[in-house]
Amino acid sequence: MLFGFLAGCSTQSVRQNNNGDVNLQSQQLGEVKTKMNTEENEPPFACNMNGMNTEQRQRYELLTKRLQITKQEIKELPDGYAFRLSSEASTVKDAAEWITYERLCCPFFDFGLEVERNSGAMWLRLTGREGIKPFIRAEFGI
Repeated sequence: MLFGFLAGCSTQSVRQNNNGDVNLQSQQLGEVKTKMNTEENEPPFACNMNGMNTEQRQRYELLTKRLQITKQEIKELPDGYAFRLSSEASTVKDAAEWITYERLCCPFFDFGLEVERNSGAMWLRLTGREGIKPFIRAEFGI
């Protein structure tokens, strides 16, 4: 859940049809279909709403709000998106903690956190296998 780019799992409902397609429905974002990967160890593009307990969900939502405030730029990548955030120490800590929660509900994401030298920018990357970009666009309102 990343800002507009951090708003995802709490607003999505997920349904799987007989063809193995996953339908993601959001009140605000419409509907996106992504094909489930049939390889053994690949989870579907579906949020696990039970991945966090109540306390974790509350902390996650607080971190999401903090990160939303620091968002400076969104960059499209070949396999996902990068979000430029403030590089203050508190934001770096918040982003790292946010990742620990986001991966509980969305285990199919690859995460990257890069902080440039000389007090440069910090980039939070969300990437994944083929088909992840439409999911990110729908999930995070890009």
